[in-house]
Amino acid sequence: MSRRFVLAAAGAVVLAPVASASTSPGQTLASSLDAARSQRSVHYVSVGNTGSVRVTMVGDAGLDRGIQRITVRKGSRTGHVTVLVVANTAYVRGDAFTLQNYMGFKAPDAGEYAGKWILIPHDAGGFATVAAGVRLASTIDEAKLPAPLVSVPATTVSGERVVGVASSRRVSGHMTTVTLYIRAKGAPLPVEEVARQGSNSFKVTFSGWNERVAVDAPSHVVHLANTA
Repeated sequence: MSRRFVLAAAGAVVLAPVASASTSPGQTLASSLDAARSQRSVHYVSVGNTGSVRVTMVGDAGLDRGIQRITVRKGSRTGHVTVLVVANTAYVRGDAFTLQNYMGFKAPDAGEYAGKWILIPHDAGGFATVAAGVRLASTIDEAKLPAPLVSVPATTVSGERVVGVASSRRVSGHMTTVTLYIRAKGAPLPVEEVARQGSNSFKVTFSGWNERVAVDAPSHVVHLANTA
């Protein structure tokens, strides 16, 4: 599932450009995305908060496979779902609460298929939505920022010196600012992406580049065609 968290409140501050640098913010972003696409895998952790809902994703994305472990907290309720993509096929297993409130299953189906691996073939209507951000290519695609872009001052993230590129725009009438922090030395790989819109927030951290992604298809599944 996409890591992008929908931000619905207003009030973020629009970033102003900093002093000119040797490269444009667009070039900095493009170099970072190219460097990321040249890797074989990445580990990421994302956290999104809006109102009483908090979504946490822990993922390992490889070239041809990946896994997302998702935790959804809504008020006093907490649920979990895991998404796998292997050999261009998606697999989903979760509890009834998360299948209904996050994955969009109807209540009867969520109860019936809770705890079972559900197979979603690549030609199914919901495959693209479920598989988004699970494998490496789509994971990196989600780090793209829309123009106009500005550079932000260099800083330190997780003990690593980084440069930043930011995008501010109105979404559904509300100002949203997204910043991607990129390694300042060596390969310009993404380190962290943060988004804010009023009190709502989203953050994803990237690490573990090129580590082995050990994900295999589950052996016992039910097919999407068998669900409503």
